[in-house]
Amino acid sequence: MKPANNPNPQELALVIRHIEPWGWCGVTTTEIGLLGATLGHNSEAACVDKLRASSTAARYRSRGAQRLQVSRLSETSTVSSGRSAYQIAGNAMEQLWEYLITGRQRLETPLDLRAGTDFQHQAWDIVRGITFGDTRSYGWVAEALGKPAATQALGTAVGSNQMLIFVPCHRVVGSRGIGGYSRGTELKRRLLDHERSWPRMQSIFND
Repeated sequence: MKPANNPNPQELALVIRHIEPWGWCGVTTTEIGLLGATLGHNSEAACVDKLRASSTAARYRSRGAQRLQVSRLSETSTVSSGRSAYQIAGNAMEQLWEYLITGRQRLETPLDLRAGTDFQHQAWDIVRGITFGDTRSYGWVAEALGKPAATQALGTAVGSNQMLIFVPCHRVVGSRGIGGYSRGTELKRRLLDHERSWPRMQSIFND
């Protein structure tokens, strides 16, 4: 379907689901794409609160939200995905379930990145290229960015990612340990172990 031009992208959808044994998981989206994703919550309310905090409606204290508001006001048109926020959210939730339960290795949901900086976009794009079951160090990502001295800034950019699993920041680890994770290092280890437990897809074009 050809993407439509929408001068006022205002839709916001939120979908949550209890996925055993991972707890409450959820996504929030616009008609542009995914804004936030979370997992591993003990209660429905905690999951909803986290998604609200990562949505454009609730991130009023963040620079990202301010940039997004300015972007929305200044753009004459914004290219949407061609689907409603609710369709994107439903599909993203299904993909997240498949990742956690069936070992799905590629998540293909469009992302709404308007609130991020150029540096964050570049960092997240590299992180998205880290394959299922693999890990890379913060230093490796900094080198891939062409900014080997920007390890600290990179850590901040990775840590600011709200789109967990879809931008797989859990695959970025410290040189002397597992490194941080917004949902806690215990869940980070669990996700890495989860990915290592599945056979990895091999390209049919391998030599």
